[in-house]
Amino acid sequence: MEFLLYQLSLVLAAIANLAMAAGLLSRQKAYKKYPVYYRARLMTILWLAVFAVGYLLHFFLKLRSGWPAAASALTVSYFHWGAICFCWGYIPLLNPDHFNRKLVVSNLIIYIVGLIGYWTVPLLWKEAPLATLLSYSVFFGYCAYYLVVFYKTYNRVSYRLVRMSYGNVSGFVRWMQASCDLILLFGIGSVAITAMFPTDMWPYTALEVVGTLVYAYIVYSLSRYGSVVETASRATESVAAIDMDFNLPQ
Repeated sequence: MEFLLYQLSLVLAAIANLAMAAGLLSRQKAYKKYPVYYRARLMTILWLAVFAVGYLLHFFLKLRSGWPAAASALTVSYFHWGAICFCWGYIPLLNPDHFNRKLVVSNLIIYIVGLIGYWTVPLLWKEAPLATLLSYSVFFGYCAYYLVVFYKTYNRVSYRLVRMSYGNVSGFVRWMQASCDLILLFGIGSVAITAMFPTDMWPYTALEVVGTLVYAYIVYSLSRYGSVVETASRATESVAAIDMDFNLPQ
């Protein structure tokens, strides 16, 4: 019964993710003139689609019961991709200058190094919890660094937006903190649970349900942000310009 619930949660979560990705994609062209917001939506679409593929691979290959180390490697692989999408899509909503070629190259190099580490473990062992946890150090290190980057950026930008009283951006400020708190806590927590319970089914069944609700809230909020995207974009660009004028770190 536990295995059947786990399998069912994987299929339903994959369908939900693909449906949300399709919903965002259907209105993507309307926001081409707002490149930062357009990229945030695109990164969310890619993140949802990659997670859906990961869920389906778990479903068809039954890795959690037959090859736990590979199941853990697959999970951390798509969660690391989700962290990259957050870095490329959501932090630039606060600081448009954050996204650049150097960021892309460095993040991809780190991701490749991470993938090598994540998948070396299952190629050597069927189940190796300690080695798996050690390989996760790339993911946790990446998340820790950009956790600091995000909250430093958020604190600086939100404070200045409030002081500038720039349009109706209070909802945007609140949404950014709530959404990003959920993304970071759920992402890091899920990978930690993967390390602690490599073979149990019930934690992942719960995670699929909770994850679908978290993603639905983020997609809903991101869609609502579209109604204030022009004002919010001008506001964050103005803050970035002030930072440049005063030579503050980005």
